[in-house]
Amino acid sequence: MAQGAQAQPAPPLKIGVLTDQSGAAADFSGRGTVLAARMAIEDFGGQVLGRPIQLLDADHLSKPDLGVAMARRWYDEGVEAIFDVGLTSIAIGVQQLARDKDKLVVFLSTGSTDMTGKYCSPNGIHWTYDTYSQANGAFLAYGGSPKDSWYFLTVDYGYGINLERDITTRVVATGGKVLGTTKHSFEATDFASDLLKAQTSRASVVGLTTTTMHSVNMMKQVEEFGLRQGGQRVAAPALTFHDIKALGLPIAHDLMIVEAFYWDMNDETRAFAKRFFEKFGRMPNMNQASAYGAVTHYLKAVQAVGGAETSKVLAKMKETPVNDFMTKNAAIRADGRLLRDMYLFRVKKPAESKGEWDLLELVKTLPGKDIFKAPDTEACSLVR
Repeated sequence: MAQGAQAQPAPPLKIGVLTDQSGAAADFSGRGTVLAARMAIEDFGGQVLGRPIQLLDADHLSKPDLGVAMARRWYDEGVEAIFDVGLTSIAIGVQQLARDKDKLVVFLSTGSTDMTGKYCSPNGIHWTYDTYSQANGAFLAYGGSPKDSWYFLTVDYGYGINLERDITTRVVATGGKVLGTTKHSFEATDFASDLLKAQTSRASVVGLTTTTMHSVNMMKQVEEFGLRQGGQRVAAPALTFHDIKALGLPIAHDLMIVEAFYWDMNDETRAFAKRFFEKFGRMPNMNQASAYGAVTHYLKAVQAVGGAETSKVLAKMKETPVNDFMTKNAAIRADGRLLRDMYLFRVKKPAESKGEWDLLELVKTLPGKDIFKAPDTEACSLVR
């Protein structure tokens, strides 16, 4: 080396969190997901193989064209892996981009099972949950009898259509009936006429097969219409921990929800939640918590294979069981589905809660091998 010459610093390893930070799904993932990813990087030491880890984040505003364009720019600028994404229409585009550019994408708050079905890719991992696990949980909680009848209130886009389809499959298979469906737009806020149709259908279960945002608004109107007081059960499979907090226990009590994580499950979850709360002022939900484990698993794979070459990193991620504070010995299937355990919770009554964030009671563990859909051998060539 010439006198006075200095070694060039190692280039950063770039990863990105692409999410909704200001719209309808901001509480579902948003800035909390970015924070959890940053915590994972800090706990990893901020570098891997001598390379500093650089975290980028962006708000796609739930606009497909914008979200896919952001992902394309990131990949072109050297981002190796993108985490979260969310909206199905954006996720489909990013899945294809990752494959075309030989990069990696890990879906956290994306729900559609099509990501491991007709849009499956060797470059994508579906990490946290999906519509089938939600549908399966809702069926286990509210259905199972041939005497059951359902009426669905469905958001008219991929997520809601998939959720209704997956519950319907289980209902029909056990001899139950679907009495009707009312679809609403993504922009809808008033569901009075929809709920009236559901009420007059006399269905034993009213399924809110819609987004978290719509489910919150619907539950408020469910209370006004007195559906539950009239004997109908209400299944709201999209509702998650942060929605229950927003609704409040007087409205949400005794609903059954399926989650991959709850902050108060054990000492490990409480320890992470305490750190997160100190930085964010709110307890983490399953998508936010899962960002920590997903980023950590990725960084461990990079370290293990000695570089960021996508094929080698993906192979290591898939051959290594996932273990962190919310995931135990979970395998990543060939189609990208992480077979984690899910959990069925009952929302507590106000009198049962001992504090602001004491919202859920564990009812049952739902093993990953049972709660997720079997590999789609017709749609996904990776599992044929």
